[in-house]
Formats: sequence, C-alpha cells, structure tokens
Amino acid sequence: MPSTDTTSIEMDSTAIPTTAIIGGGFSGTLAAVNLVRFAKKSQRVVIVNSGRPFGRGTAYGTTRNEHLLNVAARNMSAFPDHPSHFFEWLRSRCEYDAMDDTTLRETFIPRRIYGDYIRSLAAHYLGDADPRSKVRCEVIEDCATDIKPRQGEKGGVVILENGDPIEAESIILATGNQPPAGLPGANKLANDRRYCGNPWMNWHENLPSEDQHIVILGTGLTAVDVIVTLRHKGWCGKVTAISRNGMLPQRHFRGIEWPHAVPDDGQTRSLKELVRLIRQDCERLRGVSQNPAISVDKLRSRTQQLWKAFTHEERQQFLRKYAADWNVIRHRIAGPIHDAVTDALDCGQLTIRPATIESLASGENGIEIHLVGRDGEKKMIEGDVVINCTGPKSRFSDSSLSLYRNLFDRGLAKPDSMDMGIAVTDDFEVLDRSDHVSSFLHAIGPILKGTLWESVAVPELRQQAYHVAKSILNQEPAKIAKKDTIEYSI
Repeated sequence: MPSTDTTSIEMDSTAIPTTAIIGGGFSGTLAAVNLVRFAKKSQRVVIVNSGRPFGRGTAYGTTRNEHLLNVAARNMSAFPDHPSHFFEWLRSRCEYDAMDDTTLRETFIPRRIYGDYIRSLAAHYLGDADPRSKVRCEVIEDCATDIKPRQGEKGGVVILENGDPIEAESIILATGNQPPAGLPGANKLANDRRYCGNPWMNWHENLPSEDQHIVILGTGLTAVDVIVTLRHKGWCGKVTAISRNGMLPQRHFRGIEWPHAVPDDGQTRSLKELVRLIRQDCERLRGVSQNPAISVDKLRSRTQQLWKAFTHEERQQFLRKYAADWNVIRHRIAGPIHDAVTDALDCGQLTIRPATIESLASGENGIEIHLVGRDGEKKMIEGDVVINCTGPKSRFSDSSLSLYRNLFDRGLAKPDSMDMGIAVTDDFEVLDRSDHVSSFLHAIGPILKGTLWESVAVPELRQQAYHVAKSILNQEPAKIAKKDTIEYSI
C-alpha cells in the first residue's frame, strides 16, 4: 500500500509533476491507479482521504456480509479497458472455487469483498513493489478545506485541516456524495442516543428490545441496508420506513432481448417525446408479459447524452415528475436483498408510510417524527430508535463542506446549473465563476450528477477515472466500445 506517513517519501516534489486527489473512495483511488497504469514519465500522486477507510469509501466500507452489490460481478470491473478484471480477481478467492464461471459472473458479491478488490488494486499499483513504476504515491489521512491558485505557476495549493499544504500541478476533486441534509430539528438530537444521523455508524451494535419501534427515514438503498441488517441479526421488532414517495427499490430480473425504444439516430428529443416513446415501449413490454424496466435499462449507455440535451426547464421537470420513479426502476437490488425486504413486509414487521417529514423532536418516550401525509393531514409518530437514511444532500450552493464554500467564494469553481454538483466540461475540467476552464482543477464522481445525471455507479465512475487520468498525462483515451447494458438479463 502507499505510505500514509507524509515524512517517509524523501523527494523534491517540485522536480516532477504532482497530482493531488481529494477523496480516497472508489473514484479517487481509481484515478490514482490509472495515473500509475499509464504514466510514461515520473509523476507524484498524493491522495487526501478523510472519514472512511481508504479505497473503500462509504459504499464499500461496510463490514456486513449481507450488504450485496446491486450489479452482477460481470459488470463490476474497475477498468473500462479490461471488462473481465473483477471476475478474474474473484477467481483468486477460495470461497468461489466451487462456483462455475457462468454462475459467478451473475452473482451479486458482498460489498465488503468489492472493497477488498479496490484495496488490492491500490496495494498493487500504488505501492513500491514494482520497481518499473514511474509514479510515487502517498495517502494522507486529513481533510482538505481549501484550494488556492499557485502564484505565477500552473496548479494549486491544497490546504489541509491539520497537515502541511500540498502543491500540485493538477488537482482532482473526487469527494463523493455530500453528507446527508439536516432534517428540521435534527441538530437538537446530536447527543440523543435514540437518533442516528449517520446510517453508516455502528447503530446495529446496540439494538433496542423487540417490543420497541425503529423508524427509518427514507426508503432507498440505504434504508434497504438497514432493513436487511435487522433481519440478518434476527431482530423482530416493529419497523416503519417513511419517504415522500413510499417506494422501495425493485428487484433485478431475467429479461429478454429487446429493441431500443428511442432510436439512436443522432436526433435531439425533448423530454415530452422521450416520455411518450418510453411509455409506449413499456406498454409493449407488458403486452408480452415482460418487465417494463427493460425500456429504462436500454437507455443506460445513452442516459448522459440525453440528459445533457435537455433544456434547464426539462431537467427541472424531470426531477419533479419522473426522478422518483426512474430511481426506483434504475437502481434495483439483488434477489436475496429483495426477498428479505418482502418477507419483512409480508409478516407485518415492516410498514411503509408515504409522507413528508416536517420535523424531528426529542420526546419523553421516543423521538417524535412530525409528518404531513399525501392528503395534507399532519400526524406524529414516535420511534424508540430513528435512523436517517434520506441520502446525501443535493444542493451544492450552500454545501456544508468548507472546501466547496471556499472554492465558490474564490470563484475557482461554481455549482452546475441544477445546483446538484460542480460545473465541468465534457473532459471533467472544472469551470470557474466566469465559465472559464480551469487549467488545473478536475472533478469526477457523484459531484457531477447535475451535469450528467448518471454519475454514481461503477460503469460511469470507472470511465471518468480512466478519462481524467489520461487527460492529466496528456494522453488520448483509447476508444472503448460502449455495449448495451444488459443488467435486465440477470
């Protein structure tokens, strides 16, 4: 593994180009790995990691065996130019020796094992074992709070909370998702042991008695993780999950070959026309007893292109009217995970409540959750334990992260037009306040959601990490053929 001791690398950092990567999760780690893979001249890479285990990030930092990937092993390679890499790596693990190739390719692997995979890539590429490597790497456990331009030179200076500044010719923002948005009243519950504002903390180590009530705020993928862990631990108490739409993620399924609903003919189509075409296609699929989610899956390789072609008003309309349904269909879950959630519903343990969370408050007998139902009626329920699974904050203009507040104040970066992330070019170069292209700042990962919409899953993130590394090295990215997404064939 690369050294985490900043004093252990004795070298003149000004003698060779330095790339600083802010964020040590999947995107940041893979950007560093690709710099090492393709560097032909000496380079220095410094990764600033904070909050989660290096190389794992939030998604793959779980230690729970019941938390599975949402995509089959065959499509989880970290390298777009080596699509079978993860499958081949799995063949090195003894627990899969008895599994034939076809079955292994279609298996949903535990996320902790995928975290092992990313860490192994870091150990292999970022360490000192290969004397042929042109890149020296180090990982600094610290928090980046600001970036300042270098005076008279290309590049910037990364300001750390505790350590010495890092001067770099190139800087990659790979900070992942923002922390969850604070719910009204939640700040007063910071010291209340009955409230868990971070679902990735070890809340499951001190479960309440089974005659008590756990309330989950949210019904998305993180909420599903909580439900599955409760079932895995044999906790049989009452669980209520609350969200505006009241919808849980759908199950992966086995489908059929199917033509595209939207012809790939180079024409720009309005949101209205796309909705019409997809609805017609869904009806055709239902007519042959097939899952209409196939229509959405067939758009996967073109979703970014379609999103970028929308007007600002069309993007806003999509978020208001269609995003919730899209996310439920698009971000599906493995069969065993869906079975556990369905069992919890069928036996009456789990109740789903569609409602808007108005506020939280500390009550005498539990945490009070004040709700507004779909009918406009206000209600209050109590939870003996309340877990916030509402997901990351989406607005960036008022980000709680000092790094982005300072970047915006300096004018080095700006929120995208949807205020869902950072504004960038098609080559992931950051745009400043005046829409000028930064000469040294790049951004990848979920902070590009407003620009690309699809920017949270491995197939998109691995492509970004590959592309930005090639760009920094002044190399032309190889043309990698895009294949139709076949996740519905699971």
